[in-house]
Amino acid sequence: MTEEKKSFYLIDGSSYIYRAFYAIGRLSNAKGMPTQAIYGFAQMLLKVIRERKPDYICVVFDAPGPNFRHEMYEAYKATRQKMPEDLIVQVPYIKNLVRFHGIPQMEMLGYEADDLIATLAHWGRDQGLEVVIVSGDKDLHQLIESPFIRQWDTQKDRVFTEDEVKEKFGVEPRRMGDYLALVGDSSDNVPGVKGVGDKTAQKLLQQWETLDGLYAHLEEVSPPSVRKKLQENRELAYLSRQLVSFKEDVPLSREIDSFVAGEPMKSELFKLYEELDFKNLLETLRQSWEDFQEVSSNTAGEGTESLRRDKIIRDEKDLFRLMEEIKALDCFSIDLETTSRDPMRAELVGVALSHADHHACYIPLNHSGKEAGNQLSEKVVLKALASVLSGEKPGKVGQNIKYEWVVFKRHGIDLKGIVFDTMVASYLLDPGKHSHSLDRIAAEHLGENMISYQEVTGKGKSQIGFAEVSVDVAAEYACEDAETTWRLVPILKRKLKEEGFEDLYVSLELPLIEVLARMEYQGILVDVQRLETLSVDFEKALDREAAIIYDLAKEEFNIQSPKQLAYILFEKLGLRVVKKTKTGPSTDVNVLEELAGEHPVVEHILNYRTLAKLKGTYADSLIKLVHPETGRIHTSYNQTVTATGRLSSSDPNLQNIPIRTEEGRKIREAFVAPPGHVLLSADYSQIELRILAHYSRDEHLVEAFHAGADIHRRTAAEMFNIPPHEVTPEMRRQAKTINFGIIYGMGAFGLARRLGISNKLAKASIDRYFDRYRGVKRYIERLIEETRQRGYCETLLGRRRSIPELQSRNYTLRQQGERLAINTPIQGTAADLIKKAMIDIHGALEKSGFKAKMLLQVHDELVFEVPMKELDVVRNLIREKMENVWELRVPLKVDMGWGENWTLAHP
Repeated sequence: MTEEKKSFYLIDGSSYIYRAFYAIGRLSNAKGMPTQAIYGFAQMLLKVIRERKPDYICVVFDAPGPNFRHEMYEAYKATRQKMPEDLIVQVPYIKNLVRFHGIPQMEMLGYEADDLIATLAHWGRDQGLEVVIVSGDKDLHQLIESPFIRQWDTQKDRVFTEDEVKEKFGVEPRRMGDYLALVGDSSDNVPGVKGVGDKTAQKLLQQWETLDGLYAHLEEVSPPSVRKKLQENRELAYLSRQLVSFKEDVPLSREIDSFVAGEPMKSELFKLYEELDFKNLLETLRQSWEDFQEVSSNTAGEGTESLRRDKIIRDEKDLFRLMEEIKALDCFSIDLETTSRDPMRAELVGVALSHADHHACYIPLNHSGKEAGNQLSEKVVLKALASVLSGEKPGKVGQNIKYEWVVFKRHGIDLKGIVFDTMVASYLLDPGKHSHSLDRIAAEHLGENMISYQEVTGKGKSQIGFAEVSVDVAAEYACEDAETTWRLVPILKRKLKEEGFEDLYVSLELPLIEVLARMEYQGILVDVQRLETLSVDFEKALDREAAIIYDLAKEEFNIQSPKQLAYILFEKLGLRVVKKTKTGPSTDVNVLEELAGEHPVVEHILNYRTLAKLKGTYADSLIKLVHPETGRIHTSYNQTVTATGRLSSSDPNLQNIPIRTEEGRKIREAFVAPPGHVLLSADYSQIELRILAHYSRDEHLVEAFHAGADIHRRTAAEMFNIPPHEVTPEMRRQAKTINFGIIYGMGAFGLARRLGISNKLAKASIDRYFDRYRGVKRYIERLIEETRQRGYCETLLGRRRSIPELQSRNYTLRQQGERLAINTPIQGTAADLIKKAMIDIHGALEKSGFKAKMLLQVHDELVFEVPMKELDVVRNLIREKMENVWELRVPLKVDMGWGENWTLAHP
């Protein structure tokens, strides 16, 4: 019986530090220190220890400073960005983490971690050990030697052997150095042979095996273009092979016992995990160590608060005592539990309040379960709450407190004194995140997991309403929300200040909350009868389109079925396949638009889809969304969704109603003013182009706006070098498309598709534009480079957006990053300016006591409901506030219109 080999695990520490840092969204402890790299590294280390139980182990790090490769090639790794400050502070913690776990670690001046790993891997193999390199780095594939040396990528949980490497790269591990010498490595700035990619390198090495063999038969290489590239870059190819090859003779300790893991330093680990707020990992340690409880109790300080103390308020004395206590405070946190996510339809179930760490109160109101017990009447509680909610002091904090504002307003309380919203603060700190829910914010900034709504109410068919949840369970859930929000406030405040967002938060995002809440509460009146008539008209139009489509296709089929439509278009009618998906040829709107000129049926299918969407999304759906008590539609404004800072709306989304089509205008006609009022629309004219003129300082663009010229006609005249009066409608259309396309980073391909012209003509048009507007070109080039260096771009008011795509090795992603870098400062500044205008207008209307109300915000347009007798003075007030919201190098202009419905009001 053969003795089982002992294992030797070599962990590429430096690689994992970076991978953990970028793979996990930003995490930090209660003190605000970033922790995501430490957390990800700890997870990897525990995974290795738990799952593989190595006999010998070592974590290897890069030593600081240059090494011998920099002497060979000065530009080696020159393109790498400096280590981010947020990562630098985490490295010492990671090395302590390794030490406290008792794991041997190693680094050596003048060498990279890869050299140490190569030396140890071959030494371990010679000792008869089974060597596993823990890394995702493809450079280390060179060391794989089945069955002695393997590589394990813990993040993808993939083990690489010789077969896997050959399958992925087309060459064996022993030839990976030659492969990398040809293709290069952009991450380390290894040059390789310019113009030789993966497929070419694989083909060359399959034919001649090695770099030496390839150059020995250079004259036999075909095609000649590849032979020429190899000939011209011979020195770089051999230099590249030296750069990617490893030193295997690093002077290291070869004592086998020095790679045995020692006993973990449990007390130090506990303190470290506590300091970092790694609650989940602490629980993992508890499960691993029987004596952990003893360790933790000995090391935790007497003042450590481990459990939140909740109180359920069931009698009036306790309620009034609580209100008096709150009145003396600077601020407190509030969270409502209700029957609906829609604040305009939500009924109160309970109220949670918190004003100290680990303390919260819950006031049950309308729990209906058998164990609900005594509950105070809603009337008594609302009257008591009004005494603390209706004044500016004490301040109120919450998570999405706009929801609480609307619910309280419906119940007769005007919530005043909002001083902080954790959801909005989280969004401002990182607008690119997909979610700013309380549980995600708590996980990131406190390292805590929260009770989920489903844990309290159940899921699917067995889910119950919150009113049916027992009071004790509801109190634990609601108090956690209120108290966690309370603890997050100082952390997020500090981070806003550190990142330079404090002023933007206080002057713009925070006061906007009440403005949006009032707009949601007010809603807009809807003519339901007109919508019903419109739905019938759309149905008739759909029938007409369907009849034409069936006639052209020579059969009836389900027009909305992608599979059936694909059969008709590509098999029966023989149209070309533009794009394929996993299930077959694509029939999406982009494909249909490209095929529109090739068969008449396509245009009718596009018309059918548009009508079906308008009928289903608006004519039918809007009727269902009309509030039964107000007769109005109350859309929800989302302040924390778009990465540029723009507001979005939902339930319904009023920002996607087509503006220029006849059908879109008919839908807007259903949004009406009550008797004695008009709807007034105020729309910024070409605000994004004006912001581009401000940023770029282009003399022609700035002069055109100061002259009040038709900017698209002026652009066309300057591009085609003709007088403005000779500009044709088609020329103006092209200029307009280019003007707005530049803002969105549109290239020749996109412009060609938009205008229906060749790529060559599109490129020539863009070149003509930039030749005339050279200031715009210089600005864009400077902006992209600054964003690449800083990692983010920002608006005029200081809003930031990270654009990591600019650092990507993927060309498509980099192009996307360039488009975002161009568009974000312009679109984001437009968003900031209209937000500021909304705040200024709201304040002016309130101060002057006007009855006019702001109802809607749609991109660059604001819609108001104005009494006829206030129209003249109010429209002047709105124009003045919007046009003077910020001083730019060009004037801001507002187009206005008014009428009995939204279509008539739109200028």
